[in-house]
Amino acid sequence: MLPVIWAVFAICTVGGFITIGAYWLDVQDRVDLTFRARLAWSLAIIGFPVVIPIYAFRGGPAWPTALRVAAFLPAVALILFFGFRFGLFD
Repeated sequence: MLPVIWAVFAICTVGGFITIGAYWLDVQDRVDLTFRARLAWSLAIIGFPVVIPIYAFRGGPAWPTALRVAAFLPAVALILFFGFRFGLFD
């Protein structure tokens, strides 16, 4: 089972980095946001496991369903990382 969990972790990690990039580019590309709003959304990336799903569902962008699902990849990657770190997967 461990190789499957490692594969899921690797996919979620790579997908999470891509999602973080897509989030940041989307925030910077929105002309309807003021400079302060773009700055606030950009600084909010510090809380990326929570902020990206909030932005995807409530932040106002018209993200397609695939990106809305991908918004949870960084959080899943962190959960799996800490699962490996604390020995939950043997």
